[in-house]
Amino acid sequence: MDGIPRNVAGNVCWEFPEPVCFKIMIPSSRWIVIRERKWNAYLAYAESLWIASGRNDLEMIGHYLKRMVDFSDDGKTLRGAYGPRIRAYNNNVADYSINTLASSVLETENLTVDQLRFVIKCFEEDTNTRKAVIQLGDPIKDCFDSSHEKKETKDFPCTRTLHFMKDANSNRLNLMVHMRSNDLLWGASGIDIFNFTFMQDYVARIIGLELGCYYHIVDNFHYYDSFRPKIEAISKTELNDEPHYEYDLGFSNISEFNTGIVNLGKWEESIRKGTTPDLIDFGDDFFDDWAKVLYLFHKKTSVTFKNPILNQIMCQEFCNG
Repeated sequence: MDGIPRNVAGNVCWEFPEPVCFKIMIPSSRWIVIRERKWNAYLAYAESLWIASGRNDLEMIGHYLKRMVDFSDDGKTLRGAYGPRIRAYNNNVADYSINTLASSVLETENLTVDQLRFVIKCFEEDTNTRKAVIQLGDPIKDCFDSSHEKKETKDFPCTRTLHFMKDANSNRLNLMVHMRSNDLLWGASGIDIFNFTFMQDYVARIIGLELGCYYHIVDNFHYYDSFRPKIEAISKTELNDEPHYEYDLGFSNISEFNTGIVNLGKWEESIRKGTTPDLIDFGDDFFDDWAKVLYLFHKKTSVTFKNPILNQIMCQEFCNG
């Protein structure tokens, strides 16, 4: 199905005529091994750290993708970034400006809400909770400016809600993500599904559930006409297997997870700024592999991952050019 062409801001988009919902049975197959896709694993891992740290600064994420600045209103932050909305939500009309290390964000309690912690507390009280919802839309920030005029911005959040819910028939954690709009190549397959199934994975482990299914619900699902040849090439690729991998995670609560994020964030900043040349042992395969992906971005050398899928992907990167 080609979809329906529509001109959006000077670009031709092909859109599905109705909302789309698809179900991923094995979210631990989030790593893209199709060579034609040319998946940017560095950005995916960097953005997952950026989000988990509660940040929205370009200093960090712009290092891994220079054109991120094209979506910034002020050249310093991405106002619609998910990190602060998840980890330091506040009831203030002013946009977030968080460019500090994770520790100063995650330890802040006054006038902010850590929605990730809220989700985990909901499950601690009731494993069958239906309240574990993270809100990413923020009317106070997104609708009008301080002069009560309609907000003009390059960065209006696409994702609206993340709903974590235990499967009714098993000891597994499902995640339902609802998006107002989603691009197939840039957003959904490039970053969003990886970021959200990654989050689903660590939340499941923190609350003591297995990884369940992932549901991606999009009101407007589309791709840009300029990417049509690439999408057609990807669609012709034969994939005999969908490799998946699950870590034995070393953390069991949000405090231990936050400690890992703080340590990883500090290390990432040091290698990005050139003050440390080496990998360090985080004592956890999940965090070690996370660091190794970012290490490769800076050092362009060979490392061995615990996750065999990452070994395959990075071999494509370094063995085949």
